[in-house]
Amino acid sequence: MKLSIMKVGFLIFPLLFLFIISCSDSEKVIPALGVDYFPLRTGDYAIYEVDETTILSSVKTVISYDLKVTVTDSSVNNQGEVTYILLREKRTMASGNWGNLDTWSARIVNNKAIQNEGNVTFVKLMFPPALNLNWDGNEYNNLVNNGELFYDGDNTPYFISEWVQPITLSTGFSSDNSLTVVQNDYNDPITGIDERKEIYAREVGLIYKEINQFVKCNGSACAGDKSYIFTQILKEHGKI
Repeated sequence: MKLSIMKVGFLIFPLLFLFIISCSDSEKVIPALGVDYFPLRTGDYAIYEVDETTILSSVKTVISYDLKVTVTDSSVNNQGEVTYILLREKRTMASGNWGNLDTWSARIVNNKAIQNEGNVTFVKLMFPPALNLNWDGNEYNNLVNNGELFYDGDNTPYFISEWVQPITLSTGFSSDNSLTVVQNDYNDPITGIDERKEIYAREVGLIYKEINQFVKCNGSACAGDKSYIFTQILKEHGKI
């Protein structure tokens, strides 16, 4: 009987060992980097409703148009980094023809989503995203204050204020997973306001952008108080 028990033991132990290893392998968690909040795929496009309002010395000007962003091409450098070309077009009427606006580019390097906007480079997101995660959005530029509108320098990092939140836009687009990046929340009663944020949705990318800026006239040299309000809201996305 003892010999039989020993034989059974020798058989069970290897099986138990394999079972433990199997369980360990199946329970390994691969961290979700969250790069699907900033998808870059050739052929993807997004159409936004854009409203720009400028108020200078109480004179209000409003411009409304559609903005189309299409990932048209990509290239790989010697380090294996892929840069994607973003063609930006606009139209003033929903049924009008698209006209060329400009071309931006974007890439993901290590844990950073980097976007070049009119020859100014910003770090739009960091991966993996998390609530209150902060970083220097101006790491690759020297914007602090351009003399008229305010920019957050190294002292005001971008940060994620909302994370994995459901959202429904005024255009009807909805998502169960969105994150909000606050790019600046400057508010000073003497100099003015610079509040900027962007909202990203999983598998879609940028779905909402808002800028609220107010420059208070302080001194005889300025032309008067100036306000600038910008909203960009996703209304359509897909693949060409």
